[in-house]
Amino acid sequence: MKKHLKGKIIDAHSHAGVSLKAYMNMEYPYAETIEGIAFRQERYGIDANFVFPFSPDLFFDINFLKKGICKPSGKPVSDVPYAIENELLLKEIYEFCPEYNGRFIPFVSVDPVREIKKQVVNILKLEKKYRIFGIKIVPVICQSSILGLLKTGKAFIEIAKERNWPFTIHTTVHSAENFSHASAVFKVIEKNPDVRFCLAHCIGFDKNYLKMADSMENVWVDTSALTIQVQLTRENHPIAAPENERFDADYSDHKKVLSSLVDAFPETIVWGTDTPAYSYIARRKQGKTKDSYVETWLKATYRDEIDALRSLPRNLILKIANENTLNFLFGLADD
Repeated sequence: MKKHLKGKIIDAHSHAGVSLKAYMNMEYPYAETIEGIAFRQERYGIDANFVFPFSPDLFFDINFLKKGICKPSGKPVSDVPYAIENELLLKEIYEFCPEYNGRFIPFVSVDPVREIKKQVVNILKLEKKYRIFGIKIVPVICQSSILGLLKTGKAFIEIAKERNWPFTIHTTVHSAENFSHASAVFKVIEKNPDVRFCLAHCIGFDKNYLKMADSMENVWVDTSALTIQVQLTRENHPIAAPENERFDADYSDHKKVLSSLVDAFPETIVWGTDTPAYSYIARRKQGKTKDSYVETWLKATYRDEIDALRSLPRNLILKIANENTLNFLFGLADD
């Protein structure tokens, strides 16, 4: 697979599936299919996508999801977090849409705290039938701390080590977000120097965390949803690093921000779009307190993400959308 992907343009962050919580609350986006992503690929010359499940909603109580709260259901549709979502994603790639063979690189998603043993059993069952390339964790979506990977969730670390799988982790610097804050993510990384990690969303453009990631051989940073991340930074939203801790760049233009990031961290930056969540119109629970909600009305397009990539010279396009991506996915060793 690595040889097949060399020299190709890879989007390292996209989702397929459905979010019931988003749909119930009339948020956007709320769904995507493999075929839909493939149409984007063909329109804009993208050769392959990492793809992750959208959400673990089938494990949770639908009445609490309406309020944005992830409370396990007494009679869940899915007995295990992400069980149905992971299997359906793999079926969609390998069985329902075989005409796109080689265009999709699936990661399974996990909840780092709940029902660990059952999740492990489910993943081991799936890998007997389908090829899996890594693990994706969005702690804030399942409202479970990433620090679970250092406790009962360490089984996922062991699985990754045994299979040479990397992790992509939603990472933030929002002070109220106690599920996936960068400080917690780096605690996990520091305990696992032999596992590869990619931290999503430019780590909120925090210059200190970006430098920390760049100094570590097993860490990469993706640019997913760059346009709206830059917009939030211009607005001094708490999702972005405060000005005195912010990476130095011209935030009037997301293309200029990408260029500055690549110049500063050429071995670390990985390009991704967050398809279809390059727009994000939602109300999300960020922490455990009653008032820890954040509302966003952020609208961008897939073209915005493509334009940022295409604004770079060809050698840098291949650097962040192929070479760095493959180093993260497979490791730094040659075939």
